[in-house]
Amino acid sequence: MSELYVEAFGGLAGDMFLAGLLDLGDARFTLPELQRAVGTLVPGGCKLELTTAWRGNLSGKHLDVQTSESGTMPHRGYEDLKQLVRASSLPAAAQERALAVLWRIAVAEGRVHGCAPEEIHFHEIGAVDTLVDVCGAALALEKLGVTRVFASPPLVGSGTVNCAHGVMPVPAPAVAELLRGRELLHGGGGERLTPTGAALLAELCEDFTPPAHFQTEKIGYGAGTRDPKEGPPNLCRVQLGTSVAGASASSARPARAEAFLGELQLDDMTGEEVGVALAALRAAGALDVWYSHVSMKKDRPGVLVSFLAREDARAKLEAAVFEHTTSLGLRWRPVERVECGREVLEVEFEGHKLRVKRRVRPDYPGRSPDGDRDLSPEHEDVARVALALKLSLREVERRAIEFARAWIT
Repeated sequence: MSELYVEAFGGLAGDMFLAGLLDLGDARFTLPELQRAVGTLVPGGCKLELTTAWRGNLSGKHLDVQTSESGTMPHRGYEDLKQLVRASSLPAAAQERALAVLWRIAVAEGRVHGCAPEEIHFHEIGAVDTLVDVCGAALALEKLGVTRVFASPPLVGSGTVNCAHGVMPVPAPAVAELLRGRELLHGGGGERLTPTGAALLAELCEDFTPPAHFQTEKIGYGAGTRDPKEGPPNLCRVQLGTSVAGASASSARPARAEAFLGELQLDDMTGEEVGVALAALRAAGALDVWYSHVSMKKDRPGVLVSFLAREDARAKLEAAVFEHTTSLGLRWRPVERVECGREVLEVEFEGHKLRVKRRVRPDYPGRSPDGDRDLSPEHEDVARVALALKLSLREVERRAIEFARAWIT
C-alpha cells in the first residue's frame, strides 16, 4: 500500500498529473498499459506520446494525448461522459473515482452558471482527451495501490484566461468554486491550475496539508504544455511513498472540520432496498452512513437514515437519495467534527501482508499513552491471512497489533 504527495508548485492540469505519475517509472503503471485502457474509452482511437520536456532549469515528462476530437470543444453532459466511462475496461474502483471527479466539475459549473449539474454541457472538459486525463489518473492510483493522497497548496496563476465562455479571471470561476475554502497560491502569470487539475485535487485530498513525515520511494515530474517565463517552471511533482510514524502522537492537535449531517426517514422500503441505498450514499462520498429504527406516523415502523458529508459532496448525495430511495426530502444540519489523524501501517506475518490503521489522537490534558486501542487491523486482511494460515481471527489480529506496535516504537 502506498501514499502520494502532490506538489503543484508550478500549477496542475490533468495531463501534467498523469505525466508525473508515468514519470514515477513504476512497473505497475506504464504507458502501454494506459494506452490499452484508454483504447476502450475513446471513440475513434487515441494516441499517447510521452516525451521529456524542459521547463526552466527542470525537466519532466510531457504527455501528448491525440484523439479524433483534439483541438475541438464538443458539448457533452455528465451522463454522456458517464456512458463512456462505464463502457470502458477500467476497474470498477477507477471508474467510480473518475466519475466522482467529473461530477465535481459538473457541480461547480452548475453553481457558476446557476443550473443543476445534470444540465451542464461541458465545453473544454467534454473532449475525450480530458476524459483520458481523468480516467488515466484514476487507473494509476488504483494500479499503484495509493490509499491516501497529500497535497501542498497549488499555484493557480494570475491575470485572465480565454475559454469557451470568453475572457475569465484567474483562477477560472469553476476552479475557484471547486477549491472554495482551501488555501491557494496566487501568481505565476496566466492560468496555472485548470478545472480538471482542481477537480482531481478536490476529490483526492480533504485539505492541502503536506505530510509531516514522509518516506519517498519514487519521484515524478509532469510538465505542462506552456513554458511561461514568469513565475516558477510549469511543472508538478508527485512523490510515491509512505507516511513515517516519526512524530509522537502527543504532539498532535485536534483537527476541527465542518461537516453536514443529512437525515431522512423511510417506512415504505424493504431492508434489502435500504441496504442498497446506504451503499449508494457511501459511494457518493458520505464520510459515514448509519440508520436507526424509528416509529413513523400511523405507528408504522421505519428507519432514520443519517450520514455525514463535506460541503462539496452534498449535491451528489442529494442525487443519490432521490435516485435510490422513495424519500420526498431530506434535512441538512451543519456540524463540527473533531478528527483524529490516521496512518496506515503495513506489517508482514509469515509472508502475508496486513494493513493496520493507526489512530493519532489529539493532545488533551491527562491523555493516556498510545495503546492497542489506537491500532486496528483491516478485517479483510485478517480474514485472508487467518484462512491461509489456518489460524483464528483473534490470533491473527493480536499478532498484527504486536507487529504494528513494534514498528511504531
